[in-house]
Amino acid sequence: MMSFPKEEYLKRLDNIHKKLENENIDAIVITSPANFRYFSGLDSNFWESPTRPWVLVISQKNLIKAIVPSIGITAIEKTIIKDIEVWQSPNPNDEGVTALKKIIKSFPKNSNIGFELANETHLRMNIQDFINIREELSDYNFVDASKVIWNLRKIKSKIEIEYISKVCSIASKVFDNFPDKIYPKINEREATSIFKKELINNGIDYIMYMACASGQGGYDQIIANPTEKQLDNGDILIIDTGSTLNGYFCDFDRNFGFGKINQASIDAYTKLWEAIESTLENIKPGISCSEIYSSLSNYLVQENINNGSVGRMGHGLGLQLTEPPSIMQTDQTIIEKNMIITLEPSIELSNNVMLVQEENILITEDGYKLLSTRTPEKLPIIN
Repeated sequence: MMSFPKEEYLKRLDNIHKKLENENIDAIVITSPANFRYFSGLDSNFWESPTRPWVLVISQKNLIKAIVPSIGITAIEKTIIKDIEVWQSPNPNDEGVTALKKIIKSFPKNSNIGFELANETHLRMNIQDFINIREELSDYNFVDASKVIWNLRKIKSKIEIEYISKVCSIASKVFDNFPDKIYPKINEREATSIFKKELINNGIDYIMYMACASGQGGYDQIIANPTEKQLDNGDILIIDTGSTLNGYFCDFDRNFGFGKINQASIDAYTKLWEAIESTLENIKPGISCSEIYSSLSNYLVQENINNGSVGRMGHGLGLQLTEPPSIMQTDQTIIEKNMIITLEPSIELSNNVMLVQEENILITEDGYKLLSTRTPEKLPIIN
């Protein structure tokens, strides 16, 4: 049931115990799918159901207790978690809330109880239940503990790096071979269907995210699903995939031109490639996310190109498609060895026409390693 050896999860739990003690947080209540999986090893798509929350409570000391719906008892018993409380589900009137309150009240009054309340995470429980717990147990301090978790998760273990490297390698191979699979007049939906099949055939477990867009010389967005739009002469197609292997993501895109592409778009594509290349030369432990952002942005500015950034030019990557830190001007996070991040600059050619390129990289002891095969220096053309 678990993706990794037992020792991997024991190390994670030992680390979170220490972090909680250092931050003076007596216990943390975990409800989000990625964090629950990170600490327990539970591998299930049942999270797609919006009902029946799962809760994991971890204390400074040795308490590690799961509160799970009855449908999940067999699955959770196959993980590293052995202290389990089950509530009969479905039960909209009490989705494990009584059990959670009982556990919280086992701690001394005025204890600091952490929840996942900040960016790139969320509570996977009825928000009214959380409000009621906080009001009823007013003798306790409810605090955000997201930073504690992210300080652990941002540094990848050897086995995490192996999985992310492999999923990036699979997606890179499919992207590299993709020009031979598509043709003029194919539509977006047909193109992405071919791409998805190739991903699965090459060993991808799950395609959580697949964005597609196209247009003359560029596209107007990078987050929508494919349409029946036909790819005509002068169009540029972008496909962006967030595929997983054992729960770990890759996240990068590639562009493909059809027929004769206008020179301005070809030049912009090249400048994006050069911006990433220039920035890669500076990436190593000790640089900040803000400095990476400035490197990408400044290169485009000096080339008199309108940066079409939507606020950041990359992010962390792992059990989630997007994780902290963010490659943006205001993020002062220092890059460390064994972090995995994306670089994702964009160019706005004109109103509603943009180009984007993205790479996935591992931070090494003295630099970086590309996990995605480098974007082609010249735009691939489909004739």
